[in-house]
Amino acid sequence: MFVVCALNKPGTLTAAATVFSNRGVSLEGFLGSGIDTSTVENGRLLFSFRATPQKQALLKRSLERLPTISEVSAYEYEDDRLRAIAITKLQPTTPITEIAPGLHTEVIAHTEDALLLLLSGKTTVVESAITYFRKQEKLQDVVMSAITV
Repeated sequence: MFVVCALNKPGTLTAAATVFSNRGVSLEGFLGSGIDTSTVENGRLLFSFRATPQKQALLKRSLERLPTISEVSAYEYEDDRLRAIAITKLQPTTPITEIAPGLHTEVIAHTEDALLLLLSGKTTVVESAITYFRKQEKLQDVVMSAITV
């Protein structure tokens, strides 16, 4: 995963995504934010992807060369400084028990059609919970991203 400090202006995300595409790497997810919406200097992009260490180094160098990017930090998926958040849509009868140590859950909505559940914790813990729901055939939909702490 890369956390990229960049200008929060049009074209920055496109240029960064092109770096991945031109080097044959698919993005598994991305999240963008302007930390301070009154300036363009404080944008952040988080890119999740899989690549060899050599390809990762190439991607990092290529991103750092873009004029709108000031810093690229690389994190391993299991890094303790990363936290994942996921919103899951589960079957409404899904029991919510202790699924994994360190997993935090919060019910967002519970209707007769679905249970919307917010999951948070270490990336590996949230991923294992999603895998658990998938194997139990309870998972209807999911969106997941990671943030740094």
